[in-house]
Amino acid sequence: MLLLAGIIGFMGPFGTYMRDGLPGRIGHWWLLLMGAYILVRPVIWLLRRLALRIDLSVSITVFSGVSLCVVPLAFLWRNVGRTAFRDLDGFTGLLPFSFLCALTVLVVTHWAEQTDRRLAQRGILPPPADAPRPEGAAATSPAEPALRHRLSAGFAGPILALQSEDHYVRVHGAGGSELLLMRLRDAIAEMEGVAGAQVHRSWWIAHRAILRCDPAGRSWLITLDGGLSVPVARDSVARLQRAGFLPAS
Repeated sequence: MLLLAGIIGFMGPFGTYMRDGLPGRIGHWWLLLMGAYILVRPVIWLLRRLALRIDLSVSITVFSGVSLCVVPLAFLWRNVGRTAFRDLDGFTGLLPFSFLCALTVLVVTHWAEQTDRRLAQRGILPPPADAPRPEGAAATSPAEPALRHRLSAGFAGPILALQSEDHYVRVHGAGGSELLLMRLRDAIAEMEGVAGAQVHRSWWIAHRAILRCDPAGRSWLITLDGGLSVPVARDSVARLQRAGFLPAS
């Protein structure tokens, strides 16, 4: 935040370059940006866990909550930076600026988390907290995919399917599902050694999990063990038929 405050302070937007020296402008903008971070960052953390608990879309929930932070953030800045508040023509100019700053905190937070995960995959950093390795993982059968090590010890049964949900992947098992913060293609890569296929842009399924396949218009609907229904993309039908995932037409 100090680096960003230094850049903004050097630029001196909204007429601040005429009012204070560079150190004063940097300090002024640092206070405003830290106010945004202190307010928005905990909201992101809380809303993510709320969305996961009640099975809502994580991206929509977090974005909506961050958008609502704009009003208290504007009031905070009004009290901390009264001069800047006047320069922005009151709430008319301050609310859009507050929204941009709150959105910046959200984007930077997401970028930092994704960077940590990429570094963890390369072994530079330890795995993130929401991708725990269960106790006894070192003794796990080598036949199990690497993705299994990211799941909790309470995850029941083999992995049946992977479902993309915003920036998360829902891992379906025989006894329930768990969410992991990662891309679907990365999760599929960690299923190496398990016979399966991506049947839709949002779905990967294990071949052994297929219970039945039913026609659905010009496509198919695959039912897995446990009753989970998975759609098949039309442009994937021929490929899946050749691979033996779907019956021939």
